[in-house]
Amino acid sequence: MVSRSPQFSDAVEQFYSEHCIYLPAMLGWFFFSAILSSYNKYVFGAGQMHFPCPLLLTSVHFSIQWLFSHVACACFPEKLGAERIDNMSWKEWASISAPCGLVTALDIGCSNLALVSITLTFYTMVKSSTPIFVLFWAYLFKIERITWPLIGVILIIALGEFLTVLGEVNFVFRGFALCVLASVLSGARWTLVQLKLQKMDPPLDSTIVTMKLLSPSMFWSMLILSMVIERPWIKLFEEQYGNIQLGTTFLLGVIGGSLAITMIICELFLILRASAIVLMIGGVIKELTTIIVGVSLFGDSLNITNTVGVCVVFSGVALYKVAFHLEKKKRNESDMEAVPATEEFDEDEDAILDDLDEDVELIQEAIGISEEHVSKNDLELKIEGHHIS
Repeated sequence: MVSRSPQFSDAVEQFYSEHCIYLPAMLGWFFFSAILSSYNKYVFGAGQMHFPCPLLLTSVHFSIQWLFSHVACACFPEKLGAERIDNMSWKEWASISAPCGLVTALDIGCSNLALVSITLTFYTMVKSSTPIFVLFWAYLFKIERITWPLIGVILIIALGEFLTVLGEVNFVFRGFALCVLASVLSGARWTLVQLKLQKMDPPLDSTIVTMKLLSPSMFWSMLILSMVIERPWIKLFEEQYGNIQLGTTFLLGVIGGSLAITMIICELFLILRASAIVLMIGGVIKELTTIIVGVSLFGDSLNITNTVGVCVVFSGVALYKVAFHLEKKKRNESDMEAVPATEEFDEDEDAILDDLDEDVELIQEAIGISEEHVSKNDLELKIEGHHIS
């Protein structure tokens, strides 16, 4: 029998603690994300179940998240920081929740409406263009500056999107337009929540509290959109949908909302434990997993053109994150040079600043927004918003 040295055991334990401790959460992230995307496509897709009121069902998803966040905050108020929301004035609540909830509802509503007519694979490819619009809105609101490396990355992503559209076999303009609009709204969404939540003093303490703050407005915005656009009281009881009753609608909503909450928990664990590089790679793998599910489960077609296009898009997204990382290092070096020579820090303060830099870099890489303007709240909103429906 071969004996293992203590050094070898320590090395294995260290490797596991650094790289494998979050493997179950990573697999759960991939799994529930793929299941949620497949659920949305199956329930809303024209060639599948084709539920007649996607917006209504999405509002039920939001109501499940609203209920979950309220119960969780009621059970663990101190740990989750629920007092911040409970002590908030109506004016402050409305100024933050209403605009953020409305934009979120529009983003996710357009995304789910797009899935009615386009393939899951094509949807995933087009939605990968979101970093372009995040940068656009951040520049428009003067919280980001445009640099030549970022312009180059945007052109790469745009080229990939062009090849993706050019090679799409089952191209439907309405679905494509809705998906692009969802990407534009997604960029506006992250910029808006960043501006709103950074101004909160004291800030929110947890993802669940953020969900509690935004989910009511998300629910009511989506419900109103459904009433105006879909008129569910008519569609749900038409003859061809006679077997779809309110009980079935609610059951489908509970399933979708539960899948979203489970995926959010996996993402939370990963963002708190994993490095930025692991998150970036995991995000690309997650999108590729969704594409594989679309091809294998729904029979989506791929050819050379759109395969090259999606590779170019993912490469552009990776370069987008690298560009921000390099910009962060450049800014840090500039800040170091600007510090007076007489200003000294002890070792404990240095350690705290190092940890803070790592957290900011992690948040920046996770959501694709400049480190200069990123706060802890952005991390929380990314967890709630990513495929939240």
